[in-house]
Amino acid sequence: MKTQPLDFVLSALLLTILSLTALAITAYLLRPITTQGLGEYHVIMDFLLFLLVFGILCALTTRAILMVKPMLSGKHDMGDSLFVWWKLFTVTYEFGRGALLPFTVVFLKPVVASLFGAKIGKDIALGGHLVDPELITIGDEAIIGQGSVISAHTITSGFLILAPVLIGPRATVGVNSVVMSGVELGEGSVLTGGAIVPPDTKIPPYELWGGSPAQKIRSLL
Repeated sequence: MKTQPLDFVLSALLLTILSLTALAITAYLLRPITTQGLGEYHVIMDFLLFLLVFGILCALTTRAILMVKPMLSGKHDMGDSLFVWWKLFTVTYEFGRGALLPFTVVFLKPVVASLFGAKIGKDIALGGHLVDPELITIGDEAIIGQGSVISAHTITSGFLILAPVLIGPRATVGVNSVVMSGVELGEGSVLTGGAIVPPDTKIPPYELWGGSPAQKIRSLL
């Protein structure tokens, strides 16, 4: 992946600003409260609050990045300005998501994904990792298995390819599966554990798919 000095400068500058802002909020607004309530043990709570504030600021920043320059579907040259914005968004997202991990119990994972732009339906189970959440849609009652990865980008031959990923209602992505850019899983479809779905694959509703690359195994109707 082509990386320029500008990428490091922008990422370092943005993360520094967010870190200092989170530190200021924690020190000047929240620390007096924790000191009064916890006494000498306030340091632990201050650290956790710093992570929480930093994570929320990262989420707000990623939304601002998308407002300035949305991540458009298509094939983008690595010299394109959108590629710079995508890298900045990704770095901010990963740091923010990491900061929120201590607070991200299982039932809060969909909420955190939504904070960073993912379109999340009702009553889903999210055990996997979403890359490019702004381009991922997960329907009601879908199951995303533990250790699975859903990515809306592909990098190949000097190009960044962005394409939305759609996980339909009540679809299941098996444990340790990989779902790549442009993939659509129809309603009620099932992807077996460890399957790898190549870019732009369309899985019809109520079908069982598996393997690497994933192929149809049988109909579920």
